[in-house]
Amino acid sequence: MSGINQAGSCHCGAVAYTATGIIISNELCHCMNCSRNRGVSPVHLICVSGVDGADPISITKGEDLLAKHYSTDKLSHVFCSRCSSLIHQGPDGAPFRAITPTTFKIQDGLSCMLHESYKPTLHINYENRLFDWSDDLPKYKAFPGAGAVKLDNAGNVI
Repeated sequence: MSGINQAGSCHCGAVAYTATGIIISNELCHCMNCSRNRGVSPVHLICVSGVDGADPISITKGEDLLAKHYSTDKLSHVFCSRCSSLIHQGPDGAPFRAITPTTFKIQDGLSCMLHESYKPTLHINYENRLFDWSDDLPKYKAFPGAGAVKLDNAGNVI
């Protein structure tokens, strides 16, 4: 696991944040919840836990403009009320927040390429994919962990 100290903002710039903590997962999520809420599949999520229990997301501008939507009874999506850009999401009470690197302030005028440590390392909820992905990243039917089911690019159990 690597650390993160990254600034980001919504599309219109009214809300800004800093993510500070430990990257606990860096994934392409194919679940219908993420896909429908973001309008694309898969969604690149970086899950960050805070150091010593601290919240990993600090809102540095526009906190009064944040809105929250629940896509399930426990999964919240916090976004800018002006432009609807996601700031973070995650299950209520979880020790992490999921952020999307599309909101990172990484442009240098020449490139918007992600740093190597921010590139996804696996696929989750691959059973919900819209089409097969031919890459070398591990693919999980649901989530990694004990008893996890891994799939090949075509969705066959391996």
